[in-house]
Amino acid sequence: MHAEQLAEQIPMVRRQTTAAEAAKVVAEFRLSGLVVADDAGEPIAVIPGSQLLSAVLPQYVRDDRKLVHAFDEASADELCHKLNTVTLGDLLDAKRITARKLPSVLPEDTLLEIASVMDEGNRPVIVVRDRSGAYRGVLTVSRVLAAIATAAGQDSDLVRHRLERDLIERAEPGYFGDSGSEE
Repeated sequence: MHAEQLAEQIPMVRRQTTAAEAAKVVAEFRLSGLVVADDAGEPIAVIPGSQLLSAVLPQYVRDDRKLVHAFDEASADELCHKLNTVTLGDLLDAKRITARKLPSVLPEDTLLEIASVMDEGNRPVIVVRDRSGAYRGVLTVSRVLAAIATAAGQDSDLVRHRLERDLIERAEPGYFGDSGSEE
């Protein structure tokens, strides 16, 4: 299977997206990472979903993890609610989260070439771009592993479903603008 066959559309976020909205996108679509787009809708970076967890933690708790036990449930909920007031841009600028450059593969790249790029930087999401640099979609680790499972003879209804459908429809509005893909 080639990258072009596995490329899919996923919701993208922008620097202006709040941390709470970003958490919602990760949860709703069970994403392992968020693709950050520029104002033109072009993907520019990925933020691993696990980094959003650090956004809820005050810096002093990140510095001394034992202090986390001082928070009761109401205080924890209050910290979560504060994620509505901080944007991904704020978190990136404060170096609370780190966006990684988005590596890309070509549409004709094979499963092994895709796996190599994803494995090299432990990347949960990579971009498919044609030779002119035009964005064609993304590859998520779950979709690539579904293709690998199929190739290994571990097919199932759920695996086939994962390969047959994008996470969002290509023209679906919302989730902070369209995917930037025009076909």
